[in-house]
Formats: sequence, C-alpha cells, structure tokens
Amino acid sequence: LVSSNEPLPKKPLVNTTQVVDKLNQYFFWQHPGYRNYEIITGDSEEMRSIVTTWLGEHEYDYYIPPYNNGVIKVND
Repeated sequence: LVSSNEPLPKKPLVNTTQVVDKLNQYFFWQHPGYRNYEIITGDSEEMRSIVTTWLGEHEYDYYIPPYNNGVIKVND
C-alpha cells in the first residue's frame, strides 16, 4: 500500500441519473394521474435540488413545508 496525504476525490453522494429515472418511472408509469405526491429527500440538499429541478421542468407545483425540510409535497 502507498500512503498519501492527499485527500481522495469525492464521489457524489446522490446519483442524479438514478434519481431522475426513479422520478420518471414513478410519476409517468407507476402512478400516473395521482393528484398529491410526497417525496422524502431527507437532509440532502443535493437530493432536494435534483427533485425540485425535475419537478420544475415537468411543470409540477410543489412546496417544502417549513416544519419539515426533508419532504417535498407535490400538487398536480
């Protein structure tokens, strides 16, 4: 083994492609036509950003309740 004081490159914690694929599958194939969705992002700002960007691109109305930043509520 070779030791180094250089930090390892950081890998993204969230795979954007997988998140977008899951959103497409869920909204358009598994549960089309639902009126209200709740997406749990947890404490991940990166996940929240990916989801809100996707929702905006697909013209969904959503809000993040002030009492729980780890949830995105979607109203069609």
